[in-house]
Amino acid sequence: MFKNPDFESDFGKQGAERMRQEMAAAMRGEHAQFAVPVFRVIGETLRLDGAQKVEVNPDKAAIYPGSQFGAASFSIIPVTEAMRFKMMSGEPMTSKDAPDPAEFGNQVVVTHSVASALAIYHATGERAIVLPAFTPDNMKSVAEFAKNTLKAKDIVVVPDNSVASMRAAREAAKAVDGKVAQIDYGPEQKNLLGVMAEAHKWGDRLFPPSENILDELNRDKAVQDAARRYIREPIASAVKWDKVPTQTLIQGRPVSVQRQAADVER
Repeated sequence: MFKNPDFESDFGKQGAERMRQEMAAAMRGEHAQFAVPVFRVIGETLRLDGAQKVEVNPDKAAIYPGSQFGAASFSIIPVTEAMRFKMMSGEPMTSKDAPDPAEFGNQVVVTHSVASALAIYHATGERAIVLPAFTPDNMKSVAEFAKNTLKAKDIVVVPDNSVASMRAAREAAKAVDGKVAQIDYGPEQKNLLGVMAEAHKWGDRLFPPSENILDELNRDKAVQDAARRYIREPIASAVKWDKVPTQTLIQGRPVSVQRQAADVER
């Protein structure tokens, strides 16, 4: 099992309330820091292979020394109390310690990045199981873990704003006959956390912070409307993988290309 005193200290402080506070700051584009465990499935064991420190503003991620990070690595949000106890005590974990999709409407959301995963978990009122895959290449194996091990009946894959991520999201959803969320990214937005940070800034411009209660309510409503439009609705209305166009690059710009008929007929 992965053992690192810095991670144990950071993760030990990251309780539910602390995470809510950090997420509220991150969604405003302010400085926040998260200790995210890195798992890998080995047989029946859900192994803790390391951890990633995600720092918002500056936007960067660093691997804790001693971490193993590679093919099929992923994380789980939220970490259950059983997982937290076993991680901190060094006891072996199994998939039974992970969150149960049946308690979340039998849905699991797979994302490319930790940033998007955190934004989804926060924007859904902590009523989602989100599995960040860290890289596009890992998204397929993570979706298969959600279906075959967690037994999720509804798997939605959420890409970041890159051609590689969008193509990988479709392939991951195809592997499990799942869905892909169609996110309305702006040109400079990398992930959903960036989308929500911009929404907060826009709300602040429309309704500058003041002692006016109405302005505060309107500002909060603008942010909630953004969370609904950019996160909750795209996940709720995600389409099956065979309805999603394949992304490619033409002269450096992402475009959708028509699939061959054989790719659609099932």
